Amino acid sequence: MKNIASPKVSIGFIATLIVLVANAVVAYQSISTIADNNRAAMSRDRILTTLEKMRSTLKDVERCQQEYLFTDSLPYLNVHRVELAQVSTNLASIAKLKADVAQSPPVWLRSLPLSRPQLDPTQQVLASDVSQLTATLDRQAPRLTSDRRSELFQQGRQAIERVRQTINGLDRTEQIALDRLQAVSSKSLADTKIAFGISSLLDLLLLTVLYGLVRADLTKQQRAKSELRDYVTEFEELYHNAPCGYHSLDPAGNILRINRTELHLLGYAETEIVGRKQMRDLLTAESMGKLDRQLAIVKTRGSISDLEFEMVCKDGRIVPVSTTVVAMRDGDGHYLGARVTVIDISERVRLRKQARLSAEISQKIRQSLNLAEILETAVAEVYTLLGVDRVLIVRFEADGSSTVLQERVSANYPPIVNEIGVEPCIDPSYHSRYAQERIYTFDDITQAGFEPCYVEFLQQFAVKASAIVPIYLRSQLWGLLVVHHCQSPRQWQPKEVEILSQLATQIGIALAQAQLLEQEQIQRQELARSNAELEQFAHVASHDLQEPLRMVISYLQLLERRDRGQLDADAKEFIAYAVDGAVRMQALIQALLGYARVSSRKQLFDNVNCNVVIQDALSNLHVAIAESDAQISVEPLPTAWGDATQLTQLFQNLIGNAIKFRGDLPPQIQISVRAVTEPPAASTDGSGAEMSATPSAWCFAVADNGIGIEPQYLDRIFAIFQRLHTRVTYPGTGIGLAICKKIIERHGGTIWVESVPTIANFELQPLLPMSPQCVGSVFYFTIPAVGSISPQHAHK
Repeated sequence: MKNIASPKVSIGFIATLIVLVANAVVAYQSISTIADNNRAAMSRDRILTTLEKMRSTLKDVERCQQEYLFTDSLPYLNVHRVELAQVSTNLASIAKLKADVAQSPPVWLRSLPLSRPQLDPTQQVLASDVSQLTATLDRQAPRLTSDRRSELFQQGRQAIERVRQTINGLDRTEQIALDRLQAVSSKSLADTKIAFGISSLLDLLLLTVLYGLVRADLTKQQRAKSELRDYVTEFEELYHNAPCGYHSLDPAGNILRINRTELHLLGYAETEIVGRKQMRDLLTAESMGKLDRQLAIVKTRGSISDLEFEMVCKDGRIVPVSTTVVAMRDGDGHYLGARVTVIDISERVRLRKQARLSAEISQKIRQSLNLAEILETAVAEVYTLLGVDRVLIVRFEADGSSTVLQERVSANYPPIVNEIGVEPCIDPSYHSRYAQERIYTFDDITQAGFEPCYVEFLQQFAVKASAIVPIYLRSQLWGLLVVHHCQSPRQWQPKEVEILSQLATQIGIALAQAQLLEQEQIQRQELARSNAELEQFAHVASHDLQEPLRMVISYLQLLERRDRGQLDADAKEFIAYAVDGAVRMQALIQALLGYARVSSRKQLFDNVNCNVVIQDALSNLHVAIAESDAQISVEPLPTAWGDATQLTQLFQNLIGNAIKFRGDLPPQIQISVRAVTEPPAASTDGSGAEMSATPSAWCFAVADNGIGIEPQYLDRIFAIFQRLHTRVTYPGTGIGLAICKKIIERHGGTIWVESVPTIANFELQPLLPMSPQCVGSVFYFTIPAVGSISPQHAHK
């Protein structure tokens, strides 16, 4: 635990040390200042004393001068000289003292020799006056007159007075300086006392705070140690009582530590694992190899999660586990071992296996289209999957009763087939309770709240627990999937109920498929009957209908030739109308036969070279092409999967229509193709590369420069007998495009038309100099690539 008080204690120590140092510096400076002031005061006091001596000496000098001038006594002269010398000595002393006061050097410089003191201007004047006093007596002679003596006496008195005034001025100056110095010293002393008081109080306060911080820090350290012990104890409890196993490995893979959860899972004692076994010793052979591979990844990546292994317990049981491995490293990144978390996933594996089996069962159920097989597979697989004693499928009848259609029961218990619906205790309308798609589970039938007679009915079949799931057929309640457990009461797990619900849904889907199959078989039978009738009609039309038409046409033409000179204009016109009608009827019958032959005279699909198909169609149309001066451009075409004869008819009809519905210009027809590809499939060879896309179909385009088609008619032109123009303008039966559509549908493709081609639908690249403004219509159709069509289309 982080000690949050330690920085505060350090700051307190530093602050206290700073205050103590500052206090020492202040004290030193204060003491030094006071000492300097005391020395200056003593010097100035000595100056004042010296000045007082000089004034007293001047009195003696004045008296000796006076006595000597009036008595000419040499002793007075000698005294005069001695006193003047004393004045000069005192003057020098004053100069030295004033120099000491002016310089006031620090303590560490006071021991050094100083230069000779110099006199200030006042002292120089004083020295000059003293020298003049000396000169006044030294220059006089014994023969001086009285006037000369009086003159010298006056000069001496004046000089002495000047010296005295100078001394008095110095005295006043020094006295003022001394008073000022004493005041400064007193203030400095008072400030020092205050500073010492404040610093002492601050030191006391800081020491008190420091003591409190140290005490608080020690208290927190003790608390932290206590909390650390609690955390260690809690961690140990969590470590050993965690819901997952946990162990640590050294670099060699030896187990260094393991918690009690994993020991309990494996059945070992700690002394049997720690320092004695490696993790690989606790795995199956398959898991050992997997562990070695994954540890190499962990040493590089640092961790890996959700690894599934099989661990071998002490008693030989195999337990599936999910592990998370985290590498331990030192400061330099060297591998020191790993921490491994182990989770028992037995239930997950069981549910996963159960879900996989459920999916397999669902697939088996849906693979069959026979009702009896579906129900038999369902009860057998549920019986095995859930490990129950009885599985029933009950169907509700129209009269409200119910019947057991299928049952799988253990040999130890009696069957219930044909019993439900007979027992008078069961209400015939009880199945309505399942109409809300609700699933009912009863862990113990004696506690389910059933009527006593119904409990007795179930007990005669040894039923202890039951689960009932409704089966729906196209949102209608069809019946029930009933599961019985007879050995003892059973608590149904949510996953088991979910599986039963899914299986009931799959049974309903399979029932719907079986019902659709039954309907499809009926429709196939009806279609076969209809095709047979159509073939019979085609036979009758080709023989019985065409023969009378040929007879009518022949006799009308014979009548016209025989009586040509006797017939008037109206009669000739009437005969011409009759012949034209019979011919058109014959053409319609031939067209209808052609439409019917698409289904009646079909051939098996095979690889068809479309280039050959186009050449056959062009050969059949060579007369029309020559007469219309048509220009036909064909791209290299692929090999397709289909009926060569019908594909020839398809191209022949489309090219023929392009020639027929031409405008004023000679027809220009372009035939092109492009591949229709599916998304590329992923590679299964382990290389990770994707397989190249292969075409699933071919899309053809037949473009012309004809008259085009109005947009409102684009959906009508493929209907049988639909015409957009009169027979006089463009002859024909109106069944050619219907035949084309039927051929394409048999090949499993689609056909459509556009009046103006667009790049979005087909990347048309004309080979002829045909601008988009000259294009009349483009017919598109798709047919499968080689071998890509389903077998049912090949036989339609």
